[in-house]
Amino acid sequence: MTDARRLRIIVASGVATLAVLVYANSLANGFAYDDVPILESRDLVHGLDKFPELLTAEYWPARFGSGLYRPLTMVSFAVDWSVWGGEPFGFHLTNVVLHAGITALLALLLLRFFPWWAALAGGAVFAVHPVHTEAVANVVGRAELLAATFVLVACVVYVGARRRGRLSWVALVAISVSYALAMLSKEVGVVLPALLLVLDLPAVARGRAGDGKAYLRARLPLFASLAAVLVGYLALRWAVLGEPISSLAKGTFAPDASFATRLFTMARVWPRYYELSLLPTELSADYSPAVILPASQLTPLGLVGFALVAATVVLAVVLYRRMPEFSMAVAWAAVALLPVSNLIIVTEIVLAERTLYTPSLAVSVLAALVVTRARLSQRRWVVLGLALWVIGFSVVTLRRNPVWEDSDTVFTELQRQHPESSRVLWWLGYRQFGRGDWAGAREWFRRSLEVWPYSPAHLSAFAVLLEDHGELEEAEVMAARAAEFGPGYADHHSLLAVIRLRLGDNEGALRALTRGRQVVGEQAVFCALEADAYANLGEFAHAARAQTCFVRLRGAAATGEDWLDLAQLQAAAGDTGAALASLDSAVVRGVPDLEVDSLAQGLGLYRGAEQ
Repeated sequence: MTDARRLRIIVASGVATLAVLVYANSLANGFAYDDVPILESRDLVHGLDKFPELLTAEYWPARFGSGLYRPLTMVSFAVDWSVWGGEPFGFHLTNVVLHAGITALLALLLLRFFPWWAALAGGAVFAVHPVHTEAVANVVGRAELLAATFVLVACVVYVGARRRGRLSWVALVAISVSYALAMLSKEVGVVLPALLLVLDLPAVARGRAGDGKAYLRARLPLFASLAAVLVGYLALRWAVLGEPISSLAKGTFAPDASFATRLFTMARVWPRYYELSLLPTELSADYSPAVILPASQLTPLGLVGFALVAATVVLAVVLYRRMPEFSMAVAWAAVALLPVSNLIIVTEIVLAERTLYTPSLAVSVLAALVVTRARLSQRRWVVLGLALWVIGFSVVTLRRNPVWEDSDTVFTELQRQHPESSRVLWWLGYRQFGRGDWAGAREWFRRSLEVWPYSPAHLSAFAVLLEDHGELEEAEVMAARAAEFGPGYADHHSLLAVIRLRLGDNEGALRALTRGRQVVGEQAVFCALEADAYANLGEFAHAARAQTCFVRLRGAAATGEDWLDLAQLQAAAGDTGAALASLDSAVVRGVPDLEVDSLAQGLGLYRGAEQ
């Protein structure tokens, strides 16, 4: 083993060990916050017996909807559940190991640009950075960790191949496969090709990348392969989700989701990016309204955001020739943040600390750059300052990890930080509901929706609870707003239809179902509810057609009872032959002949021996 290779191993293993030490106290955590619906209470990921379904299921359970497709992350949950029997310790152990591995990969990448001591410094900063707490200490942060793992594998392979002067077919395959796996872990992996180009900036600035034609020619096979992978990934999303790119979060910037509103709102977030990256002393599990409210015009904080970004970009341009690694760090952060910037695709969050996991690599690059560029006489003080920075980061991280012990600890801390948060108010409502205090819970839910009346998830959940308690008029109002601000979710339209059916508003139920079809296409539940509405109106021919649609879409999952319902509607519509055929289908699906014959007699039908 050469000295250089031994040194790389020492640096990588050193920062990986530091990552384990700082996040070891997260191993005592249980399942918290989004872990509960995505993992703990979801049978789909409780083992590998439903492996094919894992590959075709949305990331969030169907009742939530999301437009997110992360099969590799879900498979990793299922593997952990199989190995650990649902014990949270095993899931957290996987997260900590992944974080340590990512830290080691980052150190190897930094060694391609900086001397070993600078790479060690940058790796140490990443290992202990507090902004990573949500991604590491909360199990569903696994998506960030897996995506970052494959992004960094591709980056290390790419830079290594570039330094050797050629991109072998092995490297091309490794990078292409890593690209696919990164996107199947989390959608943010889509920016990997741009990140690879970002890593070329120092070589291009120093004239080591060849002329333009040679540069493009050398990379054409790789980027053609990556383009093919991207097309395949989008086709897979289309097959699973019904569309290649999902942007369902209408409520995030409601009532105005225009580009101007999104830009002015995100400009208010940009200063927080800087704070979380450089001095993250106050972390938060939530930034939803009223922690951060949409802004339809430029605000003072937004002006600060524009000024910070403009100054950073100008500095990156000015220093491009003299200090291209700085420009590389800025470009890395910008590209990595693009998928969650809300400037291209509207996401369901304005800001979440877990989304800074991959972008924060830029901070490590800056740390390594500062150490490298420090004069010999200044280096001692620079190292001392950096050491204090790392120690401070470690203390914040160690104190923050236990916050993610369970949902109560998360929301108790969030209530202390942001009592104005609509999510906190909602949690207080659920806490009262769990204690059997519906009246108290209802008031907290109403207060939450007063703070932010555009959350489809909260509106639909409140509508369900109101319906369960017989408060149908208010339930209809909430369900209608859920369908308005979350139109991409079939459950919102079907919920509105159900409530209107209970109110006796059959025409209103049909309108809700028509709107649902226009947005999300035909759904089995739409057909079933339409059949009920038409039957209530006495339009049995329409009802029979709707029930036929229901059993057709259900396919093999259609039960004997479904076919009996169809037979009754067909008989009421006067279609005797079709009704008898449906009764036979009910028998095939396990309904006893005696029960079917009794129903047939009641319908005035005769099932002959040949039937």
